[in-house]
Amino acid sequence: MRHLFRNGYRGVRDSAFTITNVPNPNGQRFEIVSDADAKFNGGCLCGAVRYRVQGPLRDVVNCHCSQCRRTHGHFGAYTAVERNQLTLTCERGLKWYASSPTVRRGFCCECGASLFWDNRDLEIIAIAAGTLDPPTGLKTIRHIFTADAGDYYRIDDDLENYPGSMLTDW
Repeated sequence: MRHLFRNGYRGVRDSAFTITNVPNPNGQRFEIVSDADAKFNGGCLCGAVRYRVQGPLRDVVNCHCSQCRRTHGHFGAYTAVERNQLTLTCERGLKWYASSPTVRRGFCCECGASLFWDNRDLEIIAIAAGTLDPPTGLKTIRHIFTADAGDYYRIDDDLENYPGSMLTDW
């Protein structure tokens, strides 16, 4: 098993090694809500990418940005974990796509599942919540980039709602 890594995001990458934490430029921290000793497993539809999380997960944030909608076919529902708490247990199908100068998205090249959102400037890596094996114990807590939401659906629940990011630089 190897820990997921950051490599500068200069194109698609498909290997893994140990990550070092990079502080969030805003100095903000993410909410960690689950038990620190929790263990979660997850992976893609075909099993070519599997991972283990040792530690707390943030509750789920729904992202309605155009990139998440194109990546997922609808909005993206992400939890997050500190980088050193995520270990790949099978990475045969893992590929990376650099969707911006600082962000890459991890997906399975065999079944097409979207699994990770990785911003090199943050201490966390986001995990597509639907890729976790149940039970997760997570709940959805907010929507972000609602100004970019598709015109074919409405966001009409009582969750926190941000027209852009919940962070100024994210």
